[in-house]
Amino acid sequence: MMTSYYRIRILTSLITSLIAIAIMPDTLYSKDKELTLIFGAVPPEISTIKAAIEQPKEGVLDGFPYWQGYLHDREVVVAITGVSKTNTGMVAGIFIHHFQPSEVIMTGTGSRLNPNLRTGDVIIAAKTFHHDAGTLTRDGMIYRPVRSPVPGQNTDYGFEADAGLLKLARTAAESYAEEGHEVTANGQTYAVKVMSGIVCTGDLFGVTETKIEDMRSKLKADIMEMESAALAQVCTQLGVPHIIFRSGSNLTQETPSDDYRVLGPIAAKEAARFTMHFVGVLAANRGESAAH
Repeated sequence: MMTSYYRIRILTSLITSLIAIAIMPDTLYSKDKELTLIFGAVPPEISTIKAAIEQPKEGVLDGFPYWQGYLHDREVVVAITGVSKTNTGMVAGIFIHHFQPSEVIMTGTGSRLNPNLRTGDVIIAAKTFHHDAGTLTRDGMIYRPVRSPVPGQNTDYGFEADAGLLKLARTAAESYAEEGHEVTANGQTYAVKVMSGIVCTGDLFGVTETKIEDMRSKLKADIMEMESAALAQVCTQLGVPHIIFRSGSNLTQETPSDDYRVLGPIAAKEAARFTMHFVGVLAANRGESAAH
């Protein structure tokens, strides 16, 4: 038989949970504020974008540097998250709360899980996964949600891109292909391809062949890197539209350092180039919407 003490504790817990849910904002971005927040993990991933910013100004937010200005007449804030999921979640949360952007973009590189991708090809992430969320068994990963900080909720290990931004990115990929961008890597020169795919994230730079096959078979991932799912999780939780662009660098492997040093800068530049093209398409699209 339940005592009065436990009834009071249960009732208090229920009231606290309901209050917490009630005061949570449905969204933490402004539909009226036309500002795009762009993240890269490391300086080479945003250097091309920084150089193209018009009316640039530098700032520091809680110790983290950023660059603000305009791309294609659209106001942007560009910042570095640092490497890893924790750094990305921390910086993303701080910047989203401060700037309240209309959308968030992540640009950068990732290793090529999909062997059909070439260095410089760009994946538009239709979905991102944490590839290390769950239980690691002798048969590979068993993926599962984790407890959310919101009472009574779980946080999934996969996150879909904003549907509107994804549709616009696919349109941007078509016009980008018409411009005929080429890259030279691994002894070949070829046209860069931009396509939709899946990106997976974990705090691992190199992985074994067993882990590679597990990610390919269970997540169907094209790119592996160390930030995007954390960004997607923060944006999803806060109700901020997001889209992620990752260009393939080296093949996913156990010891990628040497290949990454050579191919990483190539991939970083290609992801940044498509990101800037996308911002132009976004600006034109929002301009047309405002006119109507």
